[in-house]
Amino acid sequence: EVWKQDATGHFQILKIFPICRWSGDLGPKLHEGDRQAPEGFYTVTPELMNPNSNFYLAINTGFPNSFDKANNRDGSLLMIHGDCSSSGCYAMTDEQIGEIYSLARDSLLGGRPSFQIQAYPFRLTPANLARHRTNPQLAFWKMLKIGNDHFEATHLEPKVDVCNRLYVFDAQPAPNSPNPLVFNPTGKCPAFVVNPKIARRALEKQRTDEVEYAQLLQDDVPAAPIYSGLDGGMNEVFLARYPGRVTLAKVLPYASYLPHLPPIPWVDNDGSLTSKLFGTLF
Repeated sequence: EVWKQDATGHFQILKIFPICRWSGDLGPKLHEGDRQAPEGFYTVTPELMNPNSNFYLAINTGFPNSFDKANNRDGSLLMIHGDCSSSGCYAMTDEQIGEIYSLARDSLLGGRPSFQIQAYPFRLTPANLARHRTNPQLAFWKMLKIGNDHFEATHLEPKVDVCNRLYVFDAQPAPNSPNPLVFNPTGKCPAFVVNPKIARRALEKQRTDEVEYAQLLQDDVPAAPIYSGLDGGMNEVFLARYPGRVTLAKVLPYASYLPHLPPIPWVDNDGSLTSKLFGTLF
């Protein structure tokens, strides 16, 4: 997804691009060579733009960020690029990366010092989280959901900090605090409050989502299997164009399109088809 800032400072969806190929399993990248794609909040600056990529054009996601480093995650050259081949990157095809790269470049040339990437395993809806409640990454995804909720509730880019090896969103000094906030990614979090206007709107969404999530658990909706034995996947619009690109994992049990599960009658989007999702805010 590409989101563009309007005249009021809020972001509106501009265009959705299907991902041609991603590798690995649902869940964040942990180590070099694990074929995982990053999940989390990343900042792209001009030096991360690569017009001379071996995959036509490329945007470096900025992995590892301060959260990744604080949690001893490592890896390099995790890109959004052209072609339709991935080893931990988001391969978009040459045609699509041409458009995405142009939007990113023009955003930076237009005066923005950077833009934000929000990378998720899937849409962080109550239905999807309930489906994946047995996944060992559930707590991590719930933390990402807090930042996503701030964005969904306000359409404003969340301010992201890291302390105590956790993401913190839209933090500001406590009232009457004389000192600016200083965040140490591996240290204790300073005293802070969440921007009240953002917190109020996000809390309304979170309460509604928690009620739905609890109902889904009470209904004992089927849990998605953690692994399917596939090495990554690709959006179905590209399956006919690039046959044979989704293969069985040779070393580790990677997942892609998890088996379809029975629908949840009272939820429109039952989340039975999982896929990587990232959004860029220009």
